[in-house]
Amino acid sequence: MEPTKAASKGIEITKIIDAFGYVIYGMLALLAIWGVYNAVLLYRNLGKKGLKNEEAASLISQVRDLTSKGNFQGAVDLCSSPAYWHSALAQLIAVALRVREKGLAKVKQVLVMEFHTEVIAAMENRIASISTIVRMGPLLGLLGTVASMIGAFGRIGGGDKVDPKLLAADISLALWATGAGLLIATPMMVLGNDIHAKLRHLRHDRTPTGRLHGDP
Repeated sequence: MEPTKAASKGIEITKIIDAFGYVIYGMLALLAIWGVYNAVLLYRNLGKKGLKNEEAASLISQVRDLTSKGNFQGAVDLCSSPAYWHSALAQLIAVALRVREKGLAKVKQVLVMEFHTEVIAAMENRIASISTIVRMGPLLGLLGTVASMIGAFGRIGGGDKVDPKLLAADISLALWATGAGLLIATPMMVLGNDIHAKLRHLRHDRTPTGRLHGDP
């Protein structure tokens, strides 16, 4: 009676572990969907904040013409117009013009604060989510592999005759969990690095303090 109970208990635990493994696969799928969702929103936000080179050159040229005539309010109004107000460059130029009398050092300080407040802060949570997905993907995959392997070897120790083909399929499924975790984490890492590169591009290549004075 005791061996039968032990075997029955072992089978129940194996079923629980198998179910847990499938839960991990579901969590990996949700993790992938969440990562793609955050990446799409980040690229959309970056697209709105950025301007094409021709558009940026046109904006800076118009601002330079207006400021050379002393029409600073007109330049601010131009940056606030529907054609440009969404872009980080126009927002920073408008801020720089509003605080122009405080000196170049103060203007740069204000621009850095404005950039982090209006651009970086709005995306921080989603960038952090992508970083979390990069770290969690392989860990969840490894957890799924361990759970599935425990279930597979639990069936071997259950005393019943195990079909080698079914056992190989179980082990293959277990290893796929780690593969899925890496498959999720690797593209997310590439996308995260690309997003950081685009943010650096916005920060450095779209800084208005030099361009308004004719610097390249």
